[in-house]
Amino acid sequence: MGNLPSNTSTEGRSSQQRYTLGMPLVCIGIPITNVNSSSSSSASNSNIRGDYSGNSGANNNFNSGNTIFNFNQGDANPTRNHAEILQCLYTSEYELHRNRVREPVEGTCTWVTEHQKYKDWWEKETSGLLWLSADPGCGKSVTASFLVTYLKNQPNAIVCYFFFKDDSEEQRSATLALSAILHQLFSQRESLCLYAEEAFKCKGKRFMEVDTLWDILVKAVAEGECGDVICVVDALDECEERSLDRLIHHITRLPGPQTSHIPLKFLVTSRPYHKIERLLGSPETTIRLKGEDEVKALTTDVTRVIDEGIKNLESYWGRPGGLGYLRNLLESSADRTFLWVSLVLGILNDSEDDSTEEFTNIATTAPRDLAELYSKILDKSTKPDKARRILNIVVAAARPLTLREMNVAFKIKREHNSIKDLGDLPEGFERTVKNLCGLFVRVIDSKIYLVHQTAREFLIKGFSPGHGNWQYTLCSGDSNFIMADICISYLALEEFASDPLVLVDIDSTMKESFDNYLQKYGFLDYAARHWTDHFRDLKDQQRELFEFTRLICETGSRRFLTWLQVYWFHVKHSYECPKDWTHLMIASWLGQGTVVARLLEEGGDIHARDEIYGTALNLAAIREDEDITKMLLQRNVKAYLYGKGYNILHVKRPLGLMRLVHN
Repeated sequence: MGNLPSNTSTEGRSSQQRYTLGMPLVCIGIPITNVNSSSSSSASNSNIRGDYSGNSGANNNFNSGNTIFNFNQGDANPTRNHAEILQCLYTSEYELHRNRVREPVEGTCTWVTEHQKYKDWWEKETSGLLWLSADPGCGKSVTASFLVTYLKNQPNAIVCYFFFKDDSEEQRSATLALSAILHQLFSQRESLCLYAEEAFKCKGKRFMEVDTLWDILVKAVAEGECGDVICVVDALDECEERSLDRLIHHITRLPGPQTSHIPLKFLVTSRPYHKIERLLGSPETTIRLKGEDEVKALTTDVTRVIDEGIKNLESYWGRPGGLGYLRNLLESSADRTFLWVSLVLGILNDSEDDSTEEFTNIATTAPRDLAELYSKILDKSTKPDKARRILNIVVAAARPLTLREMNVAFKIKREHNSIKDLGDLPEGFERTVKNLCGLFVRVIDSKIYLVHQTAREFLIKGFSPGHGNWQYTLCSGDSNFIMADICISYLALEEFASDPLVLVDIDSTMKESFDNYLQKYGFLDYAARHWTDHFRDLKDQQRELFEFTRLICETGSRRFLTWLQVYWFHVKHSYECPKDWTHLMIASWLGQGTVVARLLEEGGDIHARDEIYGTALNLAAIREDEDITKMLLQRNVKAYLYGKGYNILHVKRPLGLMRLVHN
C-alpha cells in the first residue's frame, strides 16, 4: 500500500479499537497520494491509495486517528480458509432458484440429448460450448433443469449450474453465477479450494469478480485432476449487461488453443437475440442448437404436456378418458409454446364448471397471442387497483417477496404509525393474491413471482403503445417510487423506536438475537437492505420523500440505528457499523445527491466526522461518487486523515478532484 506512517504500533490500544478489513478503504477514504501536512512528517511522506486495489503486504497495521486497522490477509489454516471461501462463494440460493422451474413432464426434453449437435458437444474430448436457443415460452428453463439432472447421472462428471432471472438481484449477475458454480465445485471436491486461496488472501472478499473467479475455475479444472466439469447456465439473456460481456468473453474462449485441453464444458440457454448471437461468437467456438427450428420435437413435447394436463383434469373431475376432445382443441392453438399451454390448462383447472360446453369455450376462446391472453387473465380481476399495486411491487422488488413481506408491502401506508395498524397476515393471503392477479402470478415456496419473464415484459412500458387495460401500463420509475415509499413507511414505524435492535457488533453470539429480531419484524430485512436502492434510483422524485427520510436518518436515533445495523450486516459486514453518522454522511455514503444538495443548503454541522470513517467527504470519496464529492468540496467540507482535517485543495496530487472543483 505504499509507505505507511511509522506510528503504527498497536501498543496501548484495546481489542475493540482494532478491525480486520479486506481492503484499506475505511482508513483512507479519499483517493489521493502524497498527503502533505506539516503537522505530521510521517503522514507527509505517505503514498496513500484509495483505489480499492487492496494491500500488497501480508500483515500491515495502519493508524488512522485514534484507531488501529489491522490488515492480516495471510492464514496458514487451510481448513479455515476452505470454510471461509465457501461462505464467501455462497452468495445466492442457487438450489432454490432452480426449484422455481417446473418439473418436466415425463418424456419431454429428451430430444436435446438425442440431437447430433448435443452429441458433438458431449463427445468432444476437449472443452466446448453448446448454446441452446429458443423463443420465449418454449421451455428453455425446464430443459436446462432436465439437463442438470440428466448430466448428473452420467459417470465421471461434476455438474454445476446457475439459473439467471431478471426479477431477482441474486439471479442477475455473472459474478454470482460463477460464485455459485465454484461453490458447487468446491463442495463436491474440497481439495480444489486451494486454487482460490491465493486470490482470497490477496483480495479478501474482493476476489468476487468475474475475471478472478473465472481464472480460479479454469485453473482448478485444469490442474485439480477432478475429471470433467460441466456447467449448465440458463437464460443468459436475463443476465445484467455489465457482467454478461465478461462472462461470454471467457466461455467463448474455452475451445481456444490455450484452453482446449481443459476438461471444462459449458451448456448455455437463451433467447435467440442478436446481441447474444454476436457475443457468443462463430461456429468455430460455439456449437449452436437452434430450438426455434426444432418444430417437430417441440410439437411432440407440447403434446405430451397437453396429455398430462388432460389426464390430471380427468382425475380431478373423476372422468377418466372423458376429456380427450380437448386435446385437438389445445394442440391446434399451442404453436409449440409450453407457456401458452400451461396458462390455458391453469384456466381449465380453475373452472368451477366441468361441462363440455364450458371447457370447449375456454379452449376455443383463449387468445393465441400471449399478450392478449395475459390481458384476459388480468381483466378478470374484480379489484384492478389492488391487483395493480401487487404487480407494481412484484416488478420493482429487488428480490421475490415472501407472502408475509407482500402482505406488509400491500397494506402499509404513510399514515400508519405502528405495525399493529397493519394487522396479522391472514391465513388466506395467498388466495387473496391469486384472486387479484389470477394465473399472472405464481407462489412457490411462499414467494411470489410473475408467471414468466414475458409477463414482466408485458407490463412494463416500452416505446410501443400497449393494448387494453394492462399491457405497458407500469412505469419502472413509478413502481420504484411505490417500493421506496413502502420501505421508508415501514422503517418509520414506532416499534423501531420503542423496541430497537441493540447490537454492538454482530458476532456468533449475537447472530441468534439478530435473526430473531428480523423474524419478529418480517419486512425489516427487505426494507433496511433495499430502501436505499429504491430511493437512489428515484433521482428527481427523491424530493417528494425527502422530509419522510429525516425520521429514519436522524443522527443517533433508534430508528436510524436499527435499520442501519441490518443494512450494514449485509452490505459491509467486514467493517464496524457506524453509530454517529449524520443525515449528510449517510446520504453521501448512499449516493443520494438530491438529499446531499438539500442538506448543504440547510447548513447544519456539515463538517461532522466519525472517528473511524471521517467526514461526509471521506464517505463520498470511498464510494467514488464524483458528483457528491464535488458538491462537498464546493462547500469546503474537509477530509479527515490521520486524526486531522485536511482541505483537499491543499493536498498534493488529488487525482482528479481539482478537476471536479473547477469544471
